[in-house]
Amino acid sequence: MVLIEKFRLDDYDSVRSLWKGAGLDFSPGDELPQLKRKLRRDPELFLVAREKGSVVGAVLGAWDGRRGWVYHLAVSKSARRRGVATKLLQELEARMGAKGVLKVNAIVYDWNVASLALFELNGFKRQDGQVVVGKYLAPKPES
Repeated sequence: MVLIEKFRLDDYDSVRSLWKGAGLDFSPGDELPQLKRKLRRDPELFLVAREKGSVVGAVLGAWDGRRGWVYHLAVSKSARRRGVATKLLQELEARMGAKGVLKVNAIVYDWNVASLALFELNGFKRQDGQVVVGKYLAPKPES
């Protein structure tokens, strides 16, 4: 049975390995010191999926006071195709709704067809005409 719980600091190594295994790109904000800062802001939006005590999924949610954001949704290969990602996403949406979030966005790599399909199956729509732009204010960590 998969349980959805709040991220704990001792989950960091497992979550980072999970994210790397999913091919996610790391930024300075994904390092432990920055995630600790994020946890002071809205810890209830950083979730992990556990099965038999092991982390098998994770999602990093954030709220900027205007929009909710979904980052780094990933599930281990052994737990895929069993609804774990949907469970994580639905729990995150419920928690955001309880905070008063009216709209949630997700940034998905265009090469990640499975992830795009998952979000679309969960009611997310592509935002035509939009391009995500970014700029690092600190050196990008080695992946």
